[in-house]
Amino acid sequence: MKYVVFSLLLTFLFACSEDTSKPEKDDLTEDIQEKPLTTLDRNGKFTEWYPGHKQIKMEGRQDKDGRRQGVWKLYTQDGIELSITVYKDGIKDGHIIVRYPTGILRYSGQYDMDERIGEWKFYDESGQLVKTENFSTAK
Repeated sequence: MKYVVFSLLLTFLFACSEDTSKPEKDDLTEDIQEKPLTTLDRNGKFTEWYPGHKQIKMEGRQDKDGRRQGVWKLYTQDGIELSITVYKDGIKDGHIIVRYPTGILRYSGQYDMDERIGEWKFYDESGQLVKTENFSTAK
């Protein structure tokens, strides 16, 4: 009799100990996979996300042919802006600013039809100007 009661008690405890509060790993994977990492809305706004959709990786606008137009931004997984680049018809044409992952300015300059022009400034990781270089507009 003691053995039967003991067996029933163990069976009851085992049945009650199953944890159903956490979703299965497959459920989490399916939820993340349902959301695409890139989106393009009907107005041409392109957005790329880091996995998990907690932070935007890159954003900008595209024309109807899929070429980059206007300001494009790139971010770290922590949300720090890494770069700002201006495009026209899919090529760099305008100002560019690039930062280290810490957010400190790395370099800045200007493009004209994908060619460096004017004065470019380069900085070290502490933010100190280390070099200035002038690029001619002549090819």
